[in-house]
Amino acid sequence: MTVAKNLSLGIDIGTTNVKASILDCETGKVVAFASAEHPLFHPHPGWAEQDPDNYWGAVASCIRGCIAQGDGFADRIGGVALSGLVGVTLPVGEDGRPLRHAMIWMDGRSVPECEEIRERVGEERINYVNGNRIAPWFIEPKALWLKKHEPEIFEKTHKFLSPAGYCTLRLCGEFTINTGDAGLFYPYEYQKERWDTDLAEAIGVPPEKYPRIYRSHEVVGEVTDAAAEETGLRPGTVVVAGGTDISSAALGVGVTEAGQAYYSMGTGSNLGIMIPTEQRVEEYRILKWPHVLPGLTMFDAPMAFTGASLKWFRDMFADGELIVAERIRGNVFDLFTAQARHIPPGSDGLIYLPYLGNSLSPRWNTNATGVFFGMQPSTSRAHFIRALIEGVAFDLYSNVRIAEEAGVEFDQLILNGGATKSALWNQITADVTNKRLLVPDIEEGAPLGDSFLAAVGAGIYSDPTDPVEDIVHTKAVIEPDPERHALYRELFELWNSVYDHLRDDMDRHAQIIRQMKREPAAHAAAEAAASNGSGQAALVTG
Repeated sequence: MTVAKNLSLGIDIGTTNVKASILDCETGKVVAFASAEHPLFHPHPGWAEQDPDNYWGAVASCIRGCIAQGDGFADRIGGVALSGLVGVTLPVGEDGRPLRHAMIWMDGRSVPECEEIRERVGEERINYVNGNRIAPWFIEPKALWLKKHEPEIFEKTHKFLSPAGYCTLRLCGEFTINTGDAGLFYPYEYQKERWDTDLAEAIGVPPEKYPRIYRSHEVVGEVTDAAAEETGLRPGTVVVAGGTDISSAALGVGVTEAGQAYYSMGTGSNLGIMIPTEQRVEEYRILKWPHVLPGLTMFDAPMAFTGASLKWFRDMFADGELIVAERIRGNVFDLFTAQARHIPPGSDGLIYLPYLGNSLSPRWNTNATGVFFGMQPSTSRAHFIRALIEGVAFDLYSNVRIAEEAGVEFDQLILNGGATKSALWNQITADVTNKRLLVPDIEEGAPLGDSFLAAVGAGIYSDPTDPVEDIVHTKAVIEPDPERHALYRELFELWNSVYDHLRDDMDRHAQIIRQMKREPAAHAAAEAAASNGSGQAALVTG
């Protein structure tokens, strides 16, 4: 008896969580959902690493969790596609095994290697080929760091993969990369969808270390027997290339045409504006990489500390709210926003720079640090909470203004992510940016977008946009308030000025902090040497 393949499976590997969902392509309903956390490591200041096997462990767990939620789901899944976090340097050997932990997008150790790339090939060449700037966020600076500091790892590297590419390898045994993930590699020609091998050589990374490129909806292989045993999927299930977490989320919330824009909020956030791939925009503070839909490029502004800012406040200063939330079985963030609602727009002059470690678009400053400015005797906890939300919105607005100045215009934002469930946060975002916000009736955009791609590969849909009109609907519209925007615009100029005046001090602060961290280590090494009777102190430079 032949079982109809009417289900598709989408999986998104985020920075801290993996999320998966099964779509019933006949009814347009998500019939299963699962999530699993995976850890983040900071072995040294400014470093950020993850174990690729933790990606796979969380992915396999989510697949098993989804399949368990319905009778015969494994037999009915026609295809699977994965998306994931970007800006990750993940070296694997010929056997497909990781050679070390992956260095992820927030890892800032490769600033010197960025300078080397500027000297070797020039910023303009990178701009022209790849459409992007030189920054530690990308793959090659971290790859050159490996070449310099861990040469044995670099030499053994068969391919550099993305998290989605690695888990796709674990599913089907093929070394691949989708066009979106490829966009984070400097030799990728985003307007031609190919590797520039001459540029790779000039940078110092052999072209053979790059995997084969596939469009997001293309089939890359089939689930192997080994992967089937680990996940519960059936051997031979179609595996599709997938996309970046950001672009899959955009598809999942209905962003399918040039001129549309969305704002995805999680640990970090992204402003993504769709432009035709043939349109060249000479602005490199905001990034560019392929959408999952051919012919569209995402003019994308990543921001590092969105939900992370409020999470930091929760972890450090919210013991009381955590106790209350547990007692009433509520959400601690709802308690935060309830307090902030009683504070007037502008937080009585309290301003927050949301840079808890670095900044991404548009400042790209690895030395940036978080700042509260404007505290007074009357400043309360609620002021801090509202200022956190407003500071995140100001960071978004800075990118909105830069995009519009570059000729990339839009009139509304489609929302995605956990923070967008807050009515207060949404209203502040609308008022600060002066943009209409659309809230789709979608819980998780990225795995849903991946399931659309998987269904195309399985032959269920002919195009990834086919199900969008029937599945994606708007449940709320938030209009900006002109008077509040006028106030916020004035505060935004002050917010910018505070950063500009502190920029040099942030650099000096970073130097002092690094020195403070080195000196205790040096003293400890000296004391250890003395106690061992060596008579010599070894300096640890860190």
